[in-house]
Amino acid sequence: MTLQQPAPAWRDRVGSGGLRRRSRGEPATASPVGRDQANRLGWGLVAPAVLVLLALTIFPAAYLVYASFRSYNLMTPEAATFVGLDNYRNIVADPDLRHSMLVTLLFVVLAVGIEFAFGLCLALILARKSRENTIAATLLILPMAVTPVVSALVWRELLNPNYGWVDYYLRRIGLMHEPVAWLSQPVTAWIAVISLDVWQWTPFVALILMAGLQGIPPEPREAAAVDGATGWRLFWDVIFPLLRPFVAIAVLLRTLDAFKTFGTIDVLTGGGPGVSTEIINLTIYRTALQDFSVGAAAALGISFLVVLSIIVPQMLRILARNSDLVEG
Repeated sequence: MTLQQPAPAWRDRVGSGGLRRRSRGEPATASPVGRDQANRLGWGLVAPAVLVLLALTIFPAAYLVYASFRSYNLMTPEAATFVGLDNYRNIVADPDLRHSMLVTLLFVVLAVGIEFAFGLCLALILARKSRENTIAATLLILPMAVTPVVSALVWRELLNPNYGWVDYYLRRIGLMHEPVAWLSQPVTAWIAVISLDVWQWTPFVALILMAGLQGIPPEPREAAAVDGATGWRLFWDVIFPLLRPFVAIAVLLRTLDAFKTFGTIDVLTGGGPGVSTEIINLTIYRTALQDFSVGAAAALGISFLVVLSIIVPQMLRILARNSDLVEG
């Protein structure tokens, strides 16, 4: 004879506002008090990071905008006055500032263009997976590991006309008869600045493009080869369109970084000879920390940021068209 166990009391209260047994897989519902405590805990954990973000980015940016509308000199802070848009009007009217902006654009175009050309060639050479190519790709990282200021110091010594290696070996192989003062003439100073940037950052472009080439599936190339496409036609019609997103990433990252260049040119040429290599970052630095004109430097920095915000999206739209990096 089997005795029937009485049903648990909680079953009688299902659906009547009492306890209800949670079925398997049904999520537990937190009480309002528990949710409030979790929210407070979350905000408490995030608060230090938010405060650091406000202190290091938001407040300085807001002060920069505020200072750009004032005539503020660090030597006479009590004489600061509100001048409205005068600092911005001076940027448009000052030929030296326009010269600095043109020098910056020329530097970015030459440096990034040459780095992309050399980087693409290196990527095509090293894209095939082998032990030798792996070693070569590892060695490519070494120039990027050198601090830009240190590389500029070394470059300056190599280009010294009295004891530099560059002049010495160029004379040994017969390419020149007299030493060249590379940093004393505008043309040779530009060659030195561009060659330093190309030496240090071409590997960055090459590694990105090499990763893109190694990620291209073999089927499109094999189908194009069956149709008779070889050499340049195979690269331009099949490989390069598939490589376009990586090209956009490499060029955009290098463009943004080239616009931020400061230490290498400051150490190597100091903007000289004259103002032939005076990029906009050097001008901002001198305006703020040598002339102590904070208001003018703030307006110049904001104007430079506006120019970048216009150039970069257009570059992305051109370089990454028909890819997932841009919509439509």
